[in-house]
Amino acid sequence: MSGIVVVERSATLSHLLQRTLSAAQQSADRVLTHYHELDPLLEAFESGQQRYSVVVVGAPQRHGPEFEKALAGLMKGRAAQLAVLILSHEKTPFLSEWLAQRRNAMLLLWSNFGRIPAAVKQLQPPVPATPAQSSGNVAPAPARRGSHDHKFSPLKVLLVDDSQSVRYLYRQMLEENGFIVDTAASLQEGYTKGQTGAYDLAILDYYLPDGNGDELTRKLVEHLGARAMPIAIITGSYKDGIIKNCLEAGAVECMFKNEVMELTLARIKALARTIHVQKSVEAERQRLESILRSVGDGVYGVDNQGLITFVNPTAIRLLAQLSSQDLIGRNAHECFHFAAEDGERRSASEDTLARAYAEGTTIEGYETVFWTRAGLALPVECNVLPLTIQGRREGSVVVFRNISERKSAERLRWELLHDPVTGLANRRHLTQALSQEVERRRERGGYSALLFIDLDRFSTIVEACGQAAADRVLADVGQRLVQRLRQDDLLARLEDDHFALVLSNVQLENLFSIADSFRELVHETEYPLYGKKMALAASVGVAILSHDVPSTEYVLEHARIACREAKRRGRDQTQIYVASSDARIARELDAGWTVRLREALHEDRFVLYAQPIHAANPQAQGAESLYEILIRMSHRDGQLVSPSVFVPLAERVGMMPKIDMWVLSRALKHLAALPPESPVGFTINLSNATLQDHESLKLIEQLILGSGVRSSRIVFEVTETQEIDSLHSARRFIQALRKQGVRFALDDFGTGYSSLSHLKHLPVDFVKIEGSLVADLAESERDRSMIASMIGLVHGLKLKVIAEHVDSEANLSWLREVGADYLQGNYLGEAMRLDEIELTPRAA
Repeated sequence: MSGIVVVERSATLSHLLQRTLSAAQQSADRVLTHYHELDPLLEAFESGQQRYSVVVVGAPQRHGPEFEKALAGLMKGRAAQLAVLILSHEKTPFLSEWLAQRRNAMLLLWSNFGRIPAAVKQLQPPVPATPAQSSGNVAPAPARRGSHDHKFSPLKVLLVDDSQSVRYLYRQMLEENGFIVDTAASLQEGYTKGQTGAYDLAILDYYLPDGNGDELTRKLVEHLGARAMPIAIITGSYKDGIIKNCLEAGAVECMFKNEVMELTLARIKALARTIHVQKSVEAERQRLESILRSVGDGVYGVDNQGLITFVNPTAIRLLAQLSSQDLIGRNAHECFHFAAEDGERRSASEDTLARAYAEGTTIEGYETVFWTRAGLALPVECNVLPLTIQGRREGSVVVFRNISERKSAERLRWELLHDPVTGLANRRHLTQALSQEVERRRERGGYSALLFIDLDRFSTIVEACGQAAADRVLADVGQRLVQRLRQDDLLARLEDDHFALVLSNVQLENLFSIADSFRELVHETEYPLYGKKMALAASVGVAILSHDVPSTEYVLEHARIACREAKRRGRDQTQIYVASSDARIARELDAGWTVRLREALHEDRFVLYAQPIHAANPQAQGAESLYEILIRMSHRDGQLVSPSVFVPLAERVGMMPKIDMWVLSRALKHLAALPPESPVGFTINLSNATLQDHESLKLIEQLILGSGVRSSRIVFEVTETQEIDSLHSARRFIQALRKQGVRFALDDFGTGYSSLSHLKHLPVDFVKIEGSLVADLAESERDRSMIASMIGLVHGLKLKVIAEHVDSEANLSWLREVGADYLQGNYLGEAMRLDEIELTPRAA
């Protein structure tokens, strides 16, 4: 039983955490997915029914009452004894305040998740010793006559008294009780013998023929060889001044000659026991020093302030110091563990070892780096033990060893299977994991998937920003994607800007949504381009692993094919590859979405958005105010689904004509509510399936006629990047509606090879220039030349131009100058819910 409890709401992060612990041969006894689940566990721990040692808590990006209540519970009762590791995306004031109040707790950022095993190991308490090991008692040896233990040689006593009878009496008493006694009759004789340091205890008469006992005491104490010898004064006087003088001179005891001999002997025995303890401590100190000199690990001690109190020769050698005096008395944190492996300095409050010194905590197997006198990083593994003397904490002892060779071997193994730029798995690792997943599907059935992710226009980043900046973008993408992984998933970087992701055990009906969510996650990565922040995009190809997949190469190739198809469709798309022979997979893939789309139509769970299209010259004769109608699908929980997710699936299952009719009917209701003379018109996307459907043509004519809306206020957009199965059918469809006054626009002009062919054969009224060409106008002379040529070509055909993705005043001005008729982009107005827009004429 490891004693580890994991609390993490995110399935992906929980999987990442468990996998990281497992790789370090650690495992969690309990894995919780909600913070409130910690309450019964802590109650069981309080009652003694369960035993745990470390609670690992993943902090949400926004702290809520449930999370804060969980941390409060870890401050109460026996739960306050549990070690706690907080994993967070950032260090917040709330967490800092909580950690300051909580002993045996630490914070680790998710960006350093590779350090989780070492942190858990550090926080876990040491394994309790067996009774035989933990007992510090030694069976008492048979006592000699006397007060001191026979394992030490008898104590040697110097007795100084000018009375021969007193010397004889006391000598006889002491020798009968196991002491060795030497005598002196005067101050000078006592000083001559006492300064040799050959005695363990001196007993001095106060009145001596050549001076007083306090004078002799002072001389012996001041002499180097007598400082460690306890001195007792024996006198027949009870005067306070005499006793005071003796104690101030350095005596530890005053005894009186007229006391009962047994009382005097008891006092001397008490002194003897103290001397034995001192001798025992000194012997142990010398033994430990001998051990410290001989061990192969570095050992040093610190006080509670982190100042070094001792250091062994091995530590001096490993740290390349000249001698122990270079370290003793200095702060250990400032001397050699002031920075992380990458050289970034850290304060004592951020340093695990420095906190352990101050708090007196135990650490085992903590891996870090020490910095040598020459400024080189030395990988070490540390154990920290509190140093307690007579129940009082006096500092800590640290044992460390050089693990450079082990780290080198681990680094080589890591480099063999990982990409150096992103830290993700490399092609070799992916191939191994994919092969295992293929075998798993053959044995267990079910489905898995391989996502091939190709970043769009990545070469532009390399050319404009340099390879170093491009590498940072790759690392950022990898870090974002890995946060969403589950336990058995694997993300790898293959080469250049290509990533591959193995999704284990997926439901086909959810596959497109899952895959597309990774594509949308890439959008969160931004990169600087020509002084602006640009959002990254990616094309995603998906291949399905089933029980009859022949090989890993088969899966990889199909994922690549799907990705190429996504790029051909206009980039920033997700495409699933389904072979013509995989009819069963196609049915399962489509079945769930067919039901969802039908329910959404039946329950009216589609939402219309609109983005304004501005007339470049609103004062020109015939200028109108257009809005592009956009569609979103709403789940029952209110969450919106992007059209990039459901439109491709609706096209696969033949639902797009019905969705197109739903959009048109709702758009006509909005137009019908406006004054008949209103210059507002809508542009509405029509799918390829609708263009080929004769029944849809009849229904569109009926809807427009029945709405009472002028047909010229409707502009249907057809996308040139789509495969229009029959240009002849599409042409007839468009011509039929144009006779009724409906207008058409050719969307995404310039993205594919068929632009001019479509422009030649399809009778359209507008041409929409693809937005990616407009975005780089200010910096790209080539794009400006291309767009100027396109506008000239389109005007030569008596058509009007709509420029998309206008994102700056510079682009706006230039497009006006070269003759663009209409302008669209977030700079001019973002898409909003149609029912929240005041539909009035707009000027650019």
